[in-house]
Amino acid sequence: MTELYNTDILRLTTQIPHLTRLEAPDATVVKTSRVCGSRLSADACVQNGVITAFGQEVKACALGQAAAAIVGEQALGLGEAELRSVAEQFRHMIKTGEATFPEKWQKLSLLAPVKDHPGRQGSVMLPFEVLEQIFLDAGPSGGLSA
Repeated sequence: MTELYNTDILRLTTQIPHLTRLEAPDATVVKTSRVCGSRLSADACVQNGVITAFGQEVKACALGQAAAAIVGEQALGLGEAELRSVAEQFRHMIKTGEATFPEKWQKLSLLAPVKDHPGRQGSVMLPFEVLEQIFLDAGPSGGLSA
């Protein structure tokens, strides 16, 4: 387990961005890992299919916090297609250990050791599941008012 909780992961737990919840979001999603009980609640405003405001509350283990920190760094300006692509690459990595991410997502590679710990995979997937649901809830107009 030690390789899971290295200095880089622990540092990320202190760098979680967007910890203020939004007052008038287009979507609010709460997801909980069935295995470990980690929970991520998030609000977002979405315009033209892109996240323009984001707030989250993270109650998770160090790995879940690290994942929320990494994904949270990229939340503003994130579109659904990019999220879908990175989430697919991340799912592949936690199953196989193979990591290939665009430059701005490279920190996700720090979570590759989760491959050998299935009980931790639900926690690190929470930020992706939350954002996927936010895009679904925002609808095809992406929260854009007519």
